[in-house]
Amino acid sequence: MNLDFFQIINKIANPVVVAKLLYDEKGKINDFQIEFQNSQMKKLAGYIIQGFTKWSEFRHNIGEESLGFDSLIAALNQNPFPKASYFSAATQRWYRFDISPLEDDLVVITLSDVTIEKNYSKNLRESIIKDPLTGLLNRAGFTDNLEIVLDTCKYNGTKAAMLILDIDDLKNINESSGYEEGDNLIIRVADILRRFERESIKIFRYGDDEFMVLISEAESRDSVVTIADTIFECFQNEHILISGGLSVFPDNSEAKDELIRFADMAVHYAKKHGKNNICFFEPEMQRVFIQQLQLQTKLANAVLDSNFYMNYQPQFEISTGLLRGFEALIRWDDSELGEIPPSVFIPLAEETGLILPLGKWILNTTMQRLKEWQDKYDFKGTMSVNVSPIQLKQDEFLDELMEIIGKYEIDPEYVEIEITEGVMINNIRTTVEKLKALKDMGFKISLDDFGTGYSSLNYLQQLPLDTLKIDKSFINDICSMDGIQANITSSIINMVTKMGLETIAEGVERPDQLSLLKRFNCNIVQGFLRGKPMNINDCDAYLAGDKSALRTNH
Repeated sequence: MNLDFFQIINKIANPVVVAKLLYDEKGKINDFQIEFQNSQMKKLAGYIIQGFTKWSEFRHNIGEESLGFDSLIAALNQNPFPKASYFSAATQRWYRFDISPLEDDLVVITLSDVTIEKNYSKNLRESIIKDPLTGLLNRAGFTDNLEIVLDTCKYNGTKAAMLILDIDDLKNINESSGYEEGDNLIIRVADILRRFERESIKIFRYGDDEFMVLISEAESRDSVVTIADTIFECFQNEHILISGGLSVFPDNSEAKDELIRFADMAVHYAKKHGKNNICFFEPEMQRVFIQQLQLQTKLANAVLDSNFYMNYQPQFEISTGLLRGFEALIRWDDSELGEIPPSVFIPLAEETGLILPLGKWILNTTMQRLKEWQDKYDFKGTMSVNVSPIQLKQDEFLDELMEIIGKYEIDPEYVEIEITEGVMINNIRTTVEKLKALKDMGFKISLDDFGTGYSSLNYLQQLPLDTLKIDKSFINDICSMDGIQANITSSIINMVTKMGLETIAEGVERPDQLSLLKRFNCNIVQGFLRGKPMNINDCDAYLAGDKSALRTNH
């Protein structure tokens, strides 16, 4: 190159570098040697490059992506050379590379500051990616900001954090109080989060009931914790129930997709462990999440193949000792994992919607069994079947149930629909109407696990119940010396008896428990003392008169 060429380049207003391309053993460009930089380039980055001639000699001193070298190398390995844009964390500006080839593996690299154009495009895009309800940027806006935040934190050596906040039970609010009430709550949450918005804290509407708080340039994990705790405390003061999950860059990962996924896992963990809490991502959550995905796949296949079986636990009248009936209990024995308890797979089935086909299978199986017992043994007892709140909520549930009853020619008076207290967190009016319809058809209605969740006297007065099951947790210590559980249990039995309901005590395992329940005038007992869950063959033998088929604790 002659002197005139370099004089011309030196007069160019944009930063310009003349570089010689260097290749690795595979013939790919992996470095370049600076032959010349004009005065504008020296103003921009000369102080960084000074004393070095190769990229590989100075790039590690300033951060891997500080001047967009990776973007540049990627562009240099393409033919023809593309125009490559990148954001410089060092200058907080956007630049574009224009590459022109010369002779002998020399290239002219011109940098153009395109920040104004980028900001114009960003403003134009923001008019599209703003959430109309809250005025916050939406998920697409979050994606636009995330890469810049992570590059800046990487350059500064600071931390970033993603806090996903999920409004608890918004779906139930929409269904019970209307979507306008739900929208008002979303707006309130957005307004609260705006109080925290600043240069280092950006807020986004991430989904229907989700918000994302993007925290940047935090000095430590403790400072992130402080921000998260302060936000959560603010929601508690406003009596808004919210669950959150938080992941930290670079502690948990440097990959943006992983950070989002980890924060989402932490939200899921908070939801599953009582809600109204903020959880930090921990590696154990990922292991559990993967395990849950595997279990979900197995469950889906098991539902498809009807790979379940039923056991039946007998219930006895306390006063006479006669068999009252059976509660149908689903079981799942996986070929690899072994026996998987209902406490594990039923919540998963409800969460994934698999409870609907599974629940239908249970009803078909138990009604077929009941019909066989009635025909073979003149069985006049009750078949108690658990029905999920999600099943009960379906518009077609009543029709499906009557179709199954008709298919097996079962009189509904011999069927008890067992519900849990979960029905009470949904629209109570609709639930009551559906349960009354069931009772009008002749079914018995039983409330399971009383005292462990949402029950109140008000609910008991509204629900058209026949039977109330006292949870095992009350029975366990009913004979304790302090008498607390005995007094509570006695009060429950007295109260519901006056309401005209029968009582079933669950989990009775000892004679002293049964004796006390008899004194309290409890009607029915269910538990290992009188009978453990039985398989089909044992049930058939017992109903045929073989009392030894009954397995008990004594």
